[in-house]
Amino acid sequence: MKSVTRKYISCTAAAMAVALAFAGCSAGTAAKSDDKDDGGKPEETTIEESEANTEEPSDPVSQPSKASLDYQVMTVNGTSKDRGYYVVEVEEDGYPYDVIISSGERSTGGYDIQIMSVDYDGSLLTITVEETAPGPTDMVTEALTYPSCAIELSILPDEIKVVTTAGEELKCLDTKLGDSAIEDGWLCVIEEGTGEVLLKTFVYENADGTYKYINVKSTTTSWGATTWNDVVKGSGTADTRDDVAAAAEEFGSCGFVLLPNDYQTVYTVEEFTAGKAF
Repeated sequence: MKSVTRKYISCTAAAMAVALAFAGCSAGTAAKSDDKDDGGKPEETTIEESEANTEEPSDPVSQPSKASLDYQVMTVNGTSKDRGYYVVEVEEDGYPYDVIISSGERSTGGYDIQIMSVDYDGSLLTITVEETAPGPTDMVTEALTYPSCAIELSILPDEIKVVTTAGEELKCLDTKLGDSAIEDGWLCVIEEGTGEVLLKTFVYENADGTYKYINVKSTTTSWGATTWNDVVKGSGTADTRDDVAAAAEEFGSCGFVLLPNDYQTVYTVEEFTAGKAF
């Protein structure tokens, strides 16, 4: 059975009103909301800026953030031989996304990895983990172990970063999401592949002129089959179309370009980067 600890990151106007009523709207109030109430916009402070609350938190994972996100920290039995993290979509109400973090294969017991803090700014989710190792005199099991931890998410952030308390950023080993990640409204898709395997990069244009892309591996059972299985292999954001093309080239999908609802007209990647025709 999974061992879970449910946490919430949220800032609502109602909760803020209660907090301000008890705190007397003092300057020492930590993590004030940006929302306005009937008395006007409160002065902004952050947890780091507030000097009034110096008490050490009993649970570092419960630190609040400025955006809304629900999550559960889980204890899992790891199996990954590689060090890094996975993003997986699961069929579970309320928490459909898992981030599984692994220290990799270890030669003995006594190793551990734990989530120490979670911060979400509305776009980037940063998970900080701490890895520990047995001491020279500690009694450990003489067997291969795979220290792992995990967190369930209510939504899928635009970006995920996993860092250790030592300042090292862990790499994403794989992303396995369902078709729900491929939302409507994409500008174009960059494709490469023949036969039974296609690599695709779906491109979305953001309101600020930047781009979001989603890399997908699409497979079918045989040539000419109408049913394809799409697996998301990663996503990201890019400042320019050239950056999108570079990401597609790294993924292996940088071949030709198609537009939504028009699979007859084929464009080149150069036409895409130059902004020609679309």
